[in-house]
Amino acid sequence: MEKTKIIHSNEMKKPLWIIPLSIVIPVSIISLIAFVAPPTQSEPSTTNTEEILEIERYNPQGLSQPTGYSQVVTIKGKYKTIHLGGKAGIYEDDTFPESLEEQSDLTFENIRIALAAAGASPKDVVDIQIYIVNLQDIDFDTNPVYADVRNFFPLGHKPTSMVIGVSDLAYPGLLVEVNVKAVIAED
Repeated sequence: MEKTKIIHSNEMKKPLWIIPLSIVIPVSIISLIAFVAPPTQSEPSTTNTEEILEIERYNPQGLSQPTGYSQVVTIKGKYKTIHLGGKAGIYEDDTFPESLEEQSDLTFENIRIALAAAGASPKDVVDIQIYIVNLQDIDFDTNPVYADVRNFFPLGHKPTSMVIGVSDLAYPGLLVEVNVKAVIAED
């Protein structure tokens, strides 16, 4: 599991001025440097405590193991924010069924696996974005993706959502992909 730590200081800082480094030191890329003035007497004083956030990126067992992106990203602090990479109906061996119905069923099973790996469940999802190939050709009342969405989330735990019709996805034959964001309390 790759981990990155970000440390934020609660100390107040006030920029005094910004000078392009290219004026001071010739470099091929223009960079900026900020000079910071110390807090004045009229500013509220703060303690030098630090809030530490931890970012974890991983690919849970039971899902395909991509090399160019992470299946799950979590951000831990007071709350743990979970971002699932575009989930699709792809088996662990990187194959996928042909029909929209089978792909949709597998997509939501993969979402369940990824959420569980991050310590979450469907009730913790706060937002989903659904991409469906050739959405305009699918009858709204019989769209299997909509049925899976309705059945996946428990009553009282429906996330915000957006459905987008697209001409294609990353792999030819892939018909649905879902981005998911969830939030859980940190223990």
